[in-house]
Amino acid sequence: MAITKNIVSKEEAKKLAPDYVKFVLNNDDKVMDKILHEFNKLKKGQTVLTYTDGVFVRAKVSSINSDCLEAQDGPVIRVSNGEFSWRVDGDKYAFPL
Repeated sequence: MAITKNIVSKEEAKKLAPDYVKFVLNNDDKVMDKILHEFNKLKKGQTVLTYTDGVFVRAKVSSINSDCLEAQDGPVIRVSNGEFSWRVDGDKYAFPL
């Protein structure tokens, strides 16, 4: 996947969601609880900041599925930037904007 749409610079991402950037870039477990708390409140259609393939991306939550076999430790959440859609649960998650 080579994302080209809605890429956010690291500097802009730090302004939008500083704790999320700390979590992603520094593996900062001190902010993990805050990230997961906000992640678990996401709603379909909500704008989020996420990190994939080495870039920060502004995306929208495209689906939340809690009723499938893959959703054993929380909902399966997909986001889309209008170019691609991908899962964010269990990896770098997503943070609401």
